Amino acid sequence: MQIKKNLYVYATLAILFISLIFSTTVSAQLVMVNLKVKIVKVQRESSSLQVRVHEGQNKDVQYVELDQNTKFSHANKFFSYAQALDSFRKDMIIRVKGGYTMGGHVKAKDIKW
Repeated sequence: MQIKKNLYVYATLAILFISLIFSTTVSAQLVMVNLKVKIVKVQRESSSLQVRVHEGQNKDVQYVELDQNTKFSHANKFFSYAQALDSFRKDMIIRVKGGYTMGGHVKAKDIKW
């Protein structure tokens, strides 16, 4: 009877442990990017930029997603999220460092201009 009770306790602990492991979210970016791009459109409502690779043959538009964790800088001066969005203009050249999302967009970690 004691063996059955111990087995039940260990099985319950194992299920609890496995459920904790598999319930955590993973936010890893497998492909990192470092792009020099030209802004096509600033989309403030969706916190993103439409960009094209600067001096590249590919004229396709890519989307760069911005969030509160993105770092913005210009000439060794750091900008807040709101200041950076106000500074971005069409045809501006920026350098974007970040990673690709599952949707194929670039999630920006660092933007310099």
